Amino acid sequence: MNFEKVLFAFFILLAMTLNFGFFYGDQTDPSQHHVYELFAAIVISLIATIMKFGDRSQVGAVLLATSLVADLQLVAAAGGLQSMR
Repeated sequence: MNFEKVLFAFFILLAMTLNFGFFYGDQTDPSQHHVYELFAAIVISLIATIMKFGDRSQVGAVLLATSLVADLQLVAAAGGLQSMR
């Protein structure tokens, strides 16, 4: 078993679950979206994005593009959450 692949998959899955955990709930109620969970989602998503730069395959390019979109949306959510509080 390749430890690098396991670590890569771990960060990918952790980023996905944190993103979903932050997203879940009423979109109009900021009290259901915790700032610390958003911070953790942003940090883990950025780590997963950096790890994806090493993959040179077509699937790797698609995963990198999706990760960049997720990072952009999380940063936008941070800005929107900050303005709502």
